[in-house]
Amino acid sequence: MKKANLLIAVLICFTASAQFDNNFGVKAGTNYSQFRPDVEYYNGEKVQDFQGKLGYYVGGFFNIAISDKSSIRPELLFANQGTTSKEFYVDFFYEEEGEVVNKVNDLMILLPVSYRLALVDFLFLEVGIQPGYTLKRTVVVKEVSFEPSWEGERATYSNFDRFDFSLNGGLGFDLTDQMELNLRYSYGLIERDDIIKTSVISLGLGFNL
Repeated sequence: MKKANLLIAVLICFTASAQFDNNFGVKAGTNYSQFRPDVEYYNGEKVQDFQGKLGYYVGGFFNIAISDKSSIRPELLFANQGTTSKEFYVDFFYEEEGEVVNKVNDLMILLPVSYRLALVDFLFLEVGIQPGYTLKRTVVVKEVSFEPSWEGERATYSNFDRFDFSLNGGLGFDLTDQMELNLRYSYGLIERDDIIKTSVISLGLGFNL
């Protein structure tokens, strides 16, 4: 009986959804990401300062209508995220100290699922969740105050926490019937590598196909 009731409920939801416009499309844009919080000594002195870096995302979506004003939207995105890291470096053996600036690039697969609610005809609100998985992490040395010859060196890391999970919130604007502008903030909930969480602002365009 329970299985029959569940099947009926699913059929009712599917029938109701079919009365509205379901659509799919592609989207792309830029993001501004950083890790948080900064790393500090026990006395409050910073040893690693995380700042933002520009990246990008590209992917697709499927919009599942619930009513004429609300929908569920799962997405599949490929994104370049990460952070800019400023570290205070001390090498007692060589008696060197100074600031080292690295750019951390995380190539990620993101699977956002958002509930979207139209506030007015052209403006909608969205909230949801976002699992993510880091395919590759590359660190590029940008500045070394005491050893400029290190600048430009890069390394690929494999031993780090790859899975991420975030809460999303944002606004969207329908520019035309086929094109929308989307602004979203992702707040990471999982502490990765026992230190960091993610923070990402993204802005981009979506196109209904």
